[in-house]
Amino acid sequence: MQSSINRHGLPPDPDELIVEGDPPFADAAEQTAREKADESLNALQHEVRLLNARIGLLREDAEAALKAKAASVDASAHVQLGDYPWLKLAAAIGATFIAARLVRRLPLGVLLAGFAGHIQEVRRQ
Repeated sequence: MQSSINRHGLPPDPDELIVEGDPPFADAAEQTAREKADESLNALQHEVRLLNARIGLLREDAEAALKAKAASVDASAHVQLGDYPWLKLAAAIGATFIAARLVRRLPLGVLLAGFAGHIQEVRRQ
């Protein structure tokens, strides 16, 4: 608490005499435990509402970023493969599947002979 006279020589304002945490007047009742708990609960509920709002904003930002990335990938595919990039990609995958089936049907000896011939070519160079 402050002294009873301020620096101007006048009695202090009654509000200045109140130390933080003191009741504003002598016969004021202090907060009950129930009131303190209610205040804490209200503060926590407010914090939860704020956090939910922030999470909502983050979700919206993430969704917008994913949509932008998908649009970028689609545009890139159109630039590289032309008007029907997914059809061309499907055709390439189908051709690879068919080529793999054909290679499986070849006898192992033919494959090893071709591989051995390739190794001899590499050694000569």
